[in-house]
Amino acid sequence: MASIVMQDYGNASLDDETLAIVEYVEKLTKDPSEMTEEDIETLRNVGLSDRQILSVVMITAMFAFMNRLADGLGVQIEDGKGSFVNSWLQTSQGTSSWLHHQPQERI
Repeated sequence: MASIVMQDYGNASLDDETLAIVEYVEKLTKDPSEMTEEDIETLRNVGLSDRQILSVVMITAMFAFMNRLADGLGVQIEDGKGSFVNSWLQTSQGTSSWLHHQPQERI
């Protein structure tokens, strides 16, 4: 499932909430200055709380930061260390149910 989403999420069978998150993250990553209140409202309309939206933004920002840090410093993955990621991305949907775990939000 993860590899399908990474390759072409438009053809993945995603629920409305997940699709809204993926579209939001793509826009935030590619065109951050174009974000509007409407983008946040879209997430609220599919059921995300403001706390969940903040988590989406923080995870997206941390991912971008870490990638730019690694790329800027020329970090290379050691031989064999990337095999786990590659195998994870190749995992069939039936064996990746842990990717879809939705923990209860704490208040």
